[in-house]
Amino acid sequence: MVAKKARQARIVEIVRKCRVDSQEALAALLAREGVGVAQTTLSRDIRELGLVKVRGRYHVPPAVEADGAAAAPGALRRVFGQFVLGTDASGNIVVVRTSPGGAHSVGVALDAANWPEILGTVAGDDTIFVLARSPKAARRVLEKFNR
Repeated sequence: MVAKKARQARIVEIVRKCRVDSQEALAALLAREGVGVAQTTLSRDIRELGLVKVRGRYHVPPAVEADGAAAAPGALRRVFGQFVLGTDASGNIVVVRTSPGGAHSVGVALDAANWPEILGTVAGDDTIFVLARSPKAARRVLEKFNR
């Protein structure tokens, strides 16, 4: 049995090197390397790693490092520069607009940043709702985004 961290690192490496368009294909590629994994475990790994499916193919977002761990500050800066088109706030909700397909990558980086002001994020295709603890916290989050 392969440890979770090692398995997730292999998943990231495979997705970076190969065209992977389904969980079944990923499971087969892992099995070829002697890494057996149940479908539920693979689904959880994909979700935890923040892999995104764009045009029918899995991709590793910039927020994920080679070891499979999300890198918070530098990654957040990178994904914001790459995907974010604008931000705004209403009450305790901050709205982040991204290029199409970019919301998930930015959401993963935001979650990894683990800011105390943020209770959680919900990402669609090109929009993220960031739930802040209060309207004052939302203003602080918006200020951090604008830096």
